[in-house]
Amino acid sequence: MTLLGKLAHALVPTAMCVAIVAPALPREHFGEVPGEIARALLYISIKQTWGMYAPDPQRAHLVMDLVAHYDDGTEATLEESDDLQTAWGTTWAWHKRRVDIWRYYANFNPDKRNDNRTWYLRAVCVREARSGRVPKKITMYQVKRRFTPPGAVARGAADLGEAERRLVTVAYCRTEPTRDMIAEDALANPELQRG
Repeated sequence: MTLLGKLAHALVPTAMCVAIVAPALPREHFGEVPGEIARALLYISIKQTWGMYAPDPQRAHLVMDLVAHYDDGTEATLEESDDLQTAWGTTWAWHKRRVDIWRYYANFNPDKRNDNRTWYLRAVCVREARSGRVPKKITMYQVKRRFTPPGAVARGAADLGEAERRLVTVAYCRTEPTRDMIAEDALANPELQRG
């Protein structure tokens, strides 16, 4: 390898390290140098930001609140609503069950069509029918608590904002294909039927 080749092999990784590290150096120790290097790198479209690694980070905790409505006019909160008391901590993310993952995706994009939500709510109709009482409909609400910015938390603010509850959708348990799903479940799983 020629001297020029050896020099290139040494300079390219060094330049890459400078491009990554230098813009993040603290200004109180390095003055304007980090800012100047960052501006220079923009000319060749090199930009290191957190957004490269987390382009759409979660900004709030979201849980679903389900209410079943029955023919006699009564209402009942369903097991998903238990998360209103327990899902606001940090360890929940490390102890997810399969149903927690389903709930997460069913709760996604409340303003748009979401097939995961449709099928999840149909499955809830089947689950509730096993008790012998088929809900007429299930109302789904989304409860959101925004993450407080780190600076505000450092100044003593609460980790999470106030709970915001909004209507997402209403699922009807006696329409197709949900009615067929309930009938097929009763035939396939008679031991799970309580009613």
